[in-house]
Amino acid sequence: MINPEKEIGPLFSIIQLAGIFPDSKTFVDAIPKYAMEQIFANYMGLEDPVDLAQFVKDNFTMPKAYASNFKTDDKLSMKEHIEALWPVLTRKGSTDIGTLLEMPNDYIVPGGRFREAYYWDTYFAMIGLVSSEKKESIEGMLDNFNQLINKFGHIPNGNRSYYLSRSQPPFFSLMVELLANEKGNQVLEKYLPAMQKEYDFWMDGVEKT
Repeated sequence: MINPEKEIGPLFSIIQLAGIFPDSKTFVDAIPKYAMEQIFANYMGLEDPVDLAQFVKDNFTMPKAYASNFKTDDKLSMKEHIEALWPVLTRKGSTDIGTLLEMPNDYIVPGGRFREAYYWDTYFAMIGLVSSEKKESIEGMLDNFNQLINKFGHIPNGNRSYYLSRSQPPFFSLMVELLANEKGNQVLEKYLPAMQKEYDFWMDGVEKT
């Protein structure tokens, strides 16, 4: 897990403000080929004028662009349309690489430019997964979020290091309830410690208000 803004200092702003990429999210999702300290040293060793685009290409692997080419079939029912979208929006479990945070199980992404899972977006996806009878997918993503809570104390906005400073409305307990309705109260017991930990995170400091 890296935080490029902190680890390469002013170089981060230089690259982001240079307009190399049409989407500012591209660079922060890139994977460094070397230790960040080495990349910064590589930059400092360059002579003017610096070809920033080439420098980034030499030192970072660009994130994968997902072009699904998915087209809606007007003959499909809404349920059939949603069923067809699940494999398009599913990403394999990830390890800590670049700014991506580890989540061992497959997860659903919003699509488009978003290559990671987002907190409350996942809840709404889970509602659809219930209808699709994909209980295993729901439990896998709950286990992902359970791991994030145990590691960071909360579920960040998305599973990227640059999202660790913020979250979204706490829907974890509602996610647990969705699965408990399908599999029984043992689900509540399994995730109770994480629910308590997230509750404590959100309530920290409330007595001072």
